[in-house]
Amino acid sequence: MKFKRYIIILIAVMSALTGFARAADNRTFHKFFNLTPVEFVDKLNDYVLRNQIDSAMLCANIQASKYGKEKLTTEEIRACCTAFRYMGLEYLRSYYNYQIAAECYLKATQIADKYGFESLQNNLAIEKAILTATQNELENNFVVYNNQVMDDFKKAFYHSLNQLKSEDSEINKNIMESTLSNLLYLALKFDKTNDVIGEIQTYREAQNRFGVSCNVDKVLCEAIDSYNDGNYEKAAVVLQTPITYSAIFNEKDIIQIQGMIKIVQYAVLLKSGKRTEALKILLEQEQFLRDNEMPFELLEVLQLIKRHYEVEGNMTFADKYSLLYFTTKDEFINKSRLGKMDQAKLNLELEETRERIREMSYRQQMQTILLWSAIIITLLALTILGVLYANYRKTKRTNRLLYEKNVALLNDKKQLRPIAEIPKKTTKDELSPADVELLDKITAVMESSPEVFNEAFSLNRLAELVSSNTKYVSRAINIGKQCNFSVLLNEYRIKEACRRLMDTENYGNYTIEGIANSVGYKSRSNFASIFKESVGLTPSAFQRMSRDGENVIDLYKE
Repeated sequence: MKFKRYIIILIAVMSALTGFARAADNRTFHKFFNLTPVEFVDKLNDYVLRNQIDSAMLCANIQASKYGKEKLTTEEIRACCTAFRYMGLEYLRSYYNYQIAAECYLKATQIADKYGFESLQNNLAIEKAILTATQNELENNFVVYNNQVMDDFKKAFYHSLNQLKSEDSEINKNIMESTLSNLLYLALKFDKTNDVIGEIQTYREAQNRFGVSCNVDKVLCEAIDSYNDGNYEKAAVVLQTPITYSAIFNEKDIIQIQGMIKIVQYAVLLKSGKRTEALKILLEQEQFLRDNEMPFELLEVLQLIKRHYEVEGNMTFADKYSLLYFTTKDEFINKSRLGKMDQAKLNLELEETRERIREMSYRQQMQTILLWSAIIITLLALTILGVLYANYRKTKRTNRLLYEKNVALLNDKKQLRPIAEIPKKTTKDELSPADVELLDKITAVMESSPEVFNEAFSLNRLAELVSSNTKYVSRAINIGKQCNFSVLLNEYRIKEACRRLMDTENYGNYTIEGIANSVGYKSRSNFASIFKESVGLTPSAFQRMSRDGENVIDLYKE
């Protein structure tokens, strides 16, 4: 009973402590902070597909913030590298902050190189080359050929090819194809197709060996073959071939690839002398990019249109598109500034996130301490409860024996004996016939007179009831009962108290104090002390056993 209550209370306290610890966590940041590497990649890709850049950046930043601050597994470090790479990509294409983009790519590259994440090394090589090309095009108005950019793409191409040779997978195929697409685009755009003959040959060998088959690369390679043969018209026709895009390309990727194809179509048509058709492609692309609000790609088209009119000597339109170019560039720069403002806002949010991460890390440490403390306290409590329970069982067995012994005494009608051990008188006196008669009268009064249970009942009153004096009464009790009057009185009162404690029908609504008063005791504490000394149990323990139905007797059955 009591032991069970202790267990229930202990379990409730432990549950409350656990619930409090869990409730302390911030759920939004907690779900990001505790993502497994696979869950992180899935969550990041989900945000990217839904174009939720802020959520994706927040998720990536939380993952990246773990690097260097926690003991991580290899897969968790790979997830951190992926996070830095994604942040670099978004700083490049969404916030137009090329400096921070370069810093993120550098950090991702260092991690990839240190731990040998070759697939990430390939992606990073491509994206760093795109970053360099983007910066170069903005600084040089999109028309200056850059050997460094071409070399970067060639390195990325061969790096991805080597990775494909060591691990034939769709991911490595896609990386190599993406690298080659950018390389072939730049070669056609700047009339440097002879510089990529070796790469085209290598790609075709990979097609036969690994089954590489990208529609974009296939079209660009065939166009360069015709271009190098001097058949520009055929190259232009090849570039008009419909392209099927795989599932790895999202809508934005497809628009950018289509834009690349339009630019090289313009370059090839221009080479073949079809300037009107070439200009028409640029004008259509200009409108398309305006409709889709792509200012960076639009800048390149406007620059090419301006140069086209300059070559034709049409300075009116050349000036018009020069003005449009600079106006669009101002808009782009303003958008870049707005992007940096958004980035500044994001940085504040990220700093708050980092602070929460630190707080979360501290809370997790405290939770660990709390958990171990709770476990230790629980073990100690269980040990203590075990000892208490063992003592309780032992006491209960002892009390049961005492209870059964006292019930047996209550049922004994042949001879009245003290419930507890009563010190025997050492006397040589013997009772005379008159004393025996007096003792019988005393016994009759003690067993039948209700006055015995009055608080004022005394030796004098007993002497009056048996028509004798106190001296003879006291002598008869001392010799015949081997005790004094006080002990004899307590014996009858305690015996009656036991009867009443067991009689739940007539005395069930009495308190312990009420029972004590009913048998002549003024003080409950005095009654309890005498009861415990005589019976060996407390009144409440004796009453509880009788109410549990243990050896209950009919008190009034003769």
